[in-house]
Amino acid sequence: MADNLVTFQPEEGKISLAGGCILLDRDDFQGVHIAASFLSKDFEMVTGSPLSLTTYEGSLTEVEGKHCVIVGTIESSRPIQTLIQSGKLNVDEIQGCWESFVMTVVDNPMGSVKKSLVIAGSDKRGTIYGVYTLSEQIGVSPWYWWADVVPTKHSDIFIQPGRVRCGPPTVKYRGIFINDEAPSLTGWVLEKFGPKYNVEFYRKVFELLLRLKANFMWPAMWPGYPNPGNSFFADDALNQKTANEWGIVVSTSHHEPMQRAMAEWFAENPAGSWSWIKSREKIQDYFKDGASRAHGYESYITLGMRGDGDRAMAVDDPPAVLREILEVQRSIINDVYGAPDKPNQLLALYKEVQEYFENGLVVPDDVTLLFADDNFGNIRRLPVGMEENRAGRAGIYFHLEYVGEPRSYKWINSNSCVSSTHQIWVFNVGDIKPLELPITFAMKMAWDIASIPMEDFESFFQSFSCLNFPPSISSQSAQLLYHIDRLLALRKHEHIEHDTFSILNYNEAENIWDAWEILAKQAEELYTGLQDHERAAFFELVLHPIKASSIYTRLRVSQAKNRLFGLQRRNTTNEVAQEVLDLFDADFDLSEEYHSLLGGKWNHMLRQPHYGYRETWHAPSRDMIDGICYVQTRQDSNPIVGHMGVAVEGEQGTRPGLTNEESDRTHPSRGDLIPGLTLPPLETFGQKTRYFEIFRRGTALFTWKVSLPHDWIKATPSSGTLDNDTNDARVYIEVDWNSAPPEFDEIVQLAISSSVGDYDHVHLPIIRRKILVESFTGFIESDGCISIPATRFSRPVEGSQYQIIPFLGRTEYGVVERSHAKKNSTAAEMGFLEYDFYVFSNRTEPPKLVLYFTTTLDTDTSDPLTYEVMVDKRSYGELRLMEDAPKIGDLPPGWTQAVQDCVWTRTLDLHETVHSGEHVIRIRLCNQNLLLEKIVVDFGGVRESYLGPLPSTFVKDGLVHS
Repeated sequence: MADNLVTFQPEEGKISLAGGCILLDRDDFQGVHIAASFLSKDFEMVTGSPLSLTTYEGSLTEVEGKHCVIVGTIESSRPIQTLIQSGKLNVDEIQGCWESFVMTVVDNPMGSVKKSLVIAGSDKRGTIYGVYTLSEQIGVSPWYWWADVVPTKHSDIFIQPGRVRCGPPTVKYRGIFINDEAPSLTGWVLEKFGPKYNVEFYRKVFELLLRLKANFMWPAMWPGYPNPGNSFFADDALNQKTANEWGIVVSTSHHEPMQRAMAEWFAENPAGSWSWIKSREKIQDYFKDGASRAHGYESYITLGMRGDGDRAMAVDDPPAVLREILEVQRSIINDVYGAPDKPNQLLALYKEVQEYFENGLVVPDDVTLLFADDNFGNIRRLPVGMEENRAGRAGIYFHLEYVGEPRSYKWINSNSCVSSTHQIWVFNVGDIKPLELPITFAMKMAWDIASIPMEDFESFFQSFSCLNFPPSISSQSAQLLYHIDRLLALRKHEHIEHDTFSILNYNEAENIWDAWEILAKQAEELYTGLQDHERAAFFELVLHPIKASSIYTRLRVSQAKNRLFGLQRRNTTNEVAQEVLDLFDADFDLSEEYHSLLGGKWNHMLRQPHYGYRETWHAPSRDMIDGICYVQTRQDSNPIVGHMGVAVEGEQGTRPGLTNEESDRTHPSRGDLIPGLTLPPLETFGQKTRYFEIFRRGTALFTWKVSLPHDWIKATPSSGTLDNDTNDARVYIEVDWNSAPPEFDEIVQLAISSSVGDYDHVHLPIIRRKILVESFTGFIESDGCISIPATRFSRPVEGSQYQIIPFLGRTEYGVVERSHAKKNSTAAEMGFLEYDFYVFSNRTEPPKLVLYFTTTLDTDTSDPLTYEVMVDKRSYGELRLMEDAPKIGDLPPGWTQAVQDCVWTRTLDLHETVHSGEHVIRIRLCNQNLLLEKIVVDFGGVRESYLGPLPSTFVKDGLVHS
């Protein structure tokens, strides 16, 4: 956003705009007049009174004595030209620039007007963006209509002296693809705007885009029963004309060539085959009609062709067919426009088309190469070598939602914010409405990539909150949005199943669930403190995403608990089953609450089913959850097993109804068979507590108690009662290390007994450790592993060769990557990141080194992503992130899992044992696009989980340090 010239406090030298007007040249662009009319209404929203619109007719009598906002485009506004010629307005810095503007206070601009705010644009959209920048500065959010943001009221608006220059943008063409729009957006549009995606709907989209400083659109195009499909060009004759008037550049998606919607083909050729081989002449005419229809409008024509249903063409030689199609399309453009390189054209290198390009498909130099992500936000390819010097340059097609393999995601926002740079950025935004935040982020970065500093990413959430929420909660709202973003980085909602997060190890599922619950509580508190007119925006942008995510996560965790408890035959199995069903209803209740908001303004917008993907990658037709377990609570367990069950952290049990090794033969547990009741260890530098649970698995009511072998071991609680109100109890075990014997290393038995005669043992390894090197600083072995956040390297690397990005990756610690300042450094010139760690035990088997990298891809096939690893003095050489080089144009092996996990895990078998004492891991990142999250040395103790072990204890000079 430009420097702010707006204030709401009267002071000497400031211009009051109360009762003022907007002065326009009648011959300026219609889009400028439209933007000015919105500016007038924006003033009315803030002050209660609009600015009057005054058209310059060669006389200034209409503005005599008024405070003016003079708005105009340099080439077509006589008032602006007059100010330039009189020397009162300097536009040298924007003259001839793309989409740039100057906003400044001018003294004595004309007639008796003493001061005016002047907004001068280098071109049509430059002026429009200047107008909407003023709207934003007076407090009107670009999302005011879409997110029901009510701007803060003020009695007057003042302009302080100053000058702002803004533009040209980082990315020349920036916009959205409305896609996968059924059932949500389509249901809403049909109810609110009529039987088609008509101009009334698109005016709302055009206004939003221009307020966000976007200029580009691929329109809605999904076919679908019972509707014939959407065609921007055919559904309303005013759509294309209005887009051009307003200033929106219309293009078509990657499989809709030559300004035609696929729905048009099927409407015009109900029996015709969308095959170049079978319908060549009809398709040529179809292409020509699209190009001719677009003539006279600002367009970006999409070239190429994919097969029916957005699939690869089913022909013997697809690249040869595509070459022929491109030749025909260029010939048609030459016939219609008089030159083959007019207007702007792009070829989307999507899926198999990238493979054809990599294998030698020649694309005319003036055509923009639109590279694509992998549909999940990871860029597959960037321009290299001479591609960077193409006349048509390059762009990026990026997904914020997707329908396809390995699994769709299109319910609510599940994107952690990201960025990139090029000639075109087009973002697949699905239904638009649920994606307010990532759309804003994308357009902000596309306009000015430096506007969100890498070292201060939270500033984006702060600016978003200041514009959309009351000042009293903007800071707290920004924090909530930031924490939402961090949790979304873990995994997309639709990709989370009951077994995604571990309910047994590292408190993983509980920690994630708790994080959402904490945010939900904070958001609810803010919501209840708002005035009625402020609640809708906060509900839509903050409270609903948090509550929906919290319910979804909790339901999945509860499903896992229900299955585990059923396996263990706990009485509470049925209670958790009911909790799952209640959460399932709560999910739908929340969507109904959203749909009833403001009298049903957003009805249908959250119709997208999001439970039931296990059967298919495609979005299910209706929500469904499965696999709920019940136990017969009126039935007692086999007497050999008993009424009391015991389950320990990290173990689900050995077989249905049992938790220890062989309950029917070796009761109580001996701990030397299957480790059903053996806890993970408690160690001096490890996890502070361990837990086990005592539960009912029959009709008996009983008391229980825990007997401990040493007074320096503590159980909390150590006794209790299980009855019809309380079926389970969790017992935490901790050690007073100051009282524990030196060098204690034993498996102790914790005895649990009940008033109905049940008796069992829990086995707990307790190991008292001592660091023999008092000066050691680094991470300490515990629980059979060492886990190190990549950002916690032991020594700074000379020359700031690496940088920490705190907001990327799956963990709270962020990632480390090569510094952009060292972008052109060779791998050999890069230093090593060093991580010191301490091992207590001598082992005969070499450990494994596991590295966690944020998901990314080789964007340059000639320069694959590599890293180098050393452990102590041994080098393991330079290793490829994509371990098996994929076929050109294909995605690498393992991508299906990695893209859902949001991380690449790379395991290296170390060839040498790591003896007790100090050690160091050295890692060198050889490419710019490598982001390292975490390092784990596995001595055999790493247990199954999604995120991996929690960070190990860090000591400084031998003392525990946070």
